[in-house]
Amino acid sequence: MPVSPPPPAVRPLVVAHRGAWGPAPQNSLEAFEEAVELGCDAVELDVRRTADGRIAVLHDARVRGRQVARLGHDQVQAMLKDGQAPALEDVLERLAGRIAVDIELKRDGYVEQVMAIVARRLTADQYVVTSFRDAVLPEVRRCAPESRTGLLISPQRGALDLERRVVQADVDFVAPHASLARAGLLAWAAARGLRSWVWTVNDDRALSAVLGDARVEAVITDRPRRALAISGTSPLGA
Repeated sequence: MPVSPPPPAVRPLVVAHRGAWGPAPQNSLEAFEEAVELGCDAVELDVRRTADGRIAVLHDARVRGRQVARLGHDQVQAMLKDGQAPALEDVLERLAGRIAVDIELKRDGYVEQVMAIVARRLTADQYVVTSFRDAVLPEVRRCAPESRTGLLISPQRGALDLERRVVQADVDFVAPHASLARAGLLAWAAARGLRSWVWTVNDDRALSAVLGDARVEAVITDRPRRALAISGTSPLGA
């Protein structure tokens, strides 16, 4: 499924944040399958490397107080709900050709390994790579020049040094927190020819606003069913 910027008449992409979770656990195969069934355009997932060199789909750096980077993949999975922390290759094999994927790199040091896994399973129009870490994104491009990349922007850092960061990271789009979108960052990005992927948008009023904004390429949400209903593209209703 393509993730290139939609034409003006097309609504922003609806991206299920860590899958369509609840009751399915976040970042689980079940949550990703549910996003496919709902008709989402993409899923967002997080990746970390475990002590045995596996790339796991997992958000938190610690599980029950222990660092993921110091645990084996099997140990991590044993501490979580069934289906959580699947291997990245298993997720991509399940989703390839069915839904687009937003891969968030939580750390540096394993970019080449991640991109090798991605390259074997997805074409360039089936994924984007995002990160809060500026230096990670040029490394993605070195490994896979055809990749589309986006810089995640937190409310804490906001527009601080943003011009320099965007240039140095050489990204295709920016991914601001919803509070920054309301504070003018969408206009800032649009003036520089950049589209925006806005996260994490959950209340109805905010969803309606961003889904109707031509500057927004994608909306990342914990409520993908509701986002699809508001956009008028869901056969499932609210």
